[in-house]
Amino acid sequence: MRDQFESEFCSVIYNSNEKVVLLTWKKFCAYDDYRNPTTFALELLKKYKDSQFVVDARNGFEDDKADVEWGFKVLLPEMSKTTCKKVVFILNEASTIEDEMSMWEKEFNKYFTVKNVLSYDEAIAYLKV
Repeated sequence: MRDQFESEFCSVIYNSNEKVVLLTWKKFCAYDDYRNPTTFALELLKKYKDSQFVVDARNGFEDDKADVEWGFKVLLPEMSKTTCKKVVFILNEASTIEDEMSMWEKEFNKYFTVKNVLSYDEAIAYLKV
């Protein structure tokens, strides 16, 4: 299995130095364009024990209703079976997707310790504590 996924909507990479799976959203997407990268991130979390998950949502994180339902019922329960314990969201200071992120944060909190930060460096600093 390769350690990187790239599409016009999203990139996913495993950073071995920090033991982080980084998912970066580029723009809105739905269905397979949404599920393929998130499933790829899940597979990386399964492959690399004790890795943590960082989601860069500064370029948007709006979801189709069917994808939200899939995320809550399939993706997050499967992620909770990995050794990942922390999830960090990178957001803009004044986020236009605050309601969307609140909903996801609440759901992630059922399984993980969740933190919102403003940069990747801040995410890594938090994860090292």
